[in-house]
Amino acid sequence: MHITWKRTVIGGDELPYDFCAYVENITIARIFRNKDSDHLSVWSVNMQIGNAATDSCLTRRKAIEWVEHRFAHFSTTEAGKRDPQEWPYDQRTMELRSLRQNNPEQYAVLVEDLRRGRVERIRRKT
Repeated sequence: MHITWKRTVIGGDELPYDFCAYVENITIARIFRNKDSDHLSVWSVNMQIGNAATDSCLTRRKAIEWVEHRFAHFSTTEAGKRDPQEWPYDQRTMELRSLRQNNPEQYAVLVEDLRRGRVERIRRKT
């Protein structure tokens, strides 16, 4: 599968120094130039699939290489072998991470619901 890079567009406006990576029209990552605590220019990287990892790189080239490396790894996992159209719909992982940290009681309920099949692991496309 091939990664295509496009400028990030929000509200019809292209954002400067901001790019999204796509595979089969699915957003897999976003990179953008930012300032660190020392006011140095760095590139922030946010993966949208897999474990939704984040990182910072000193150059745009390094940020692109990081995304390519993470995507290559993701492609070897069970989740990466599924139909790419299902990747963005597996949002339970992010939901579980957030709940585990912010609301342990609700996290326990959702985990139990998943185990018993009361909620779907991958939400249906609407």
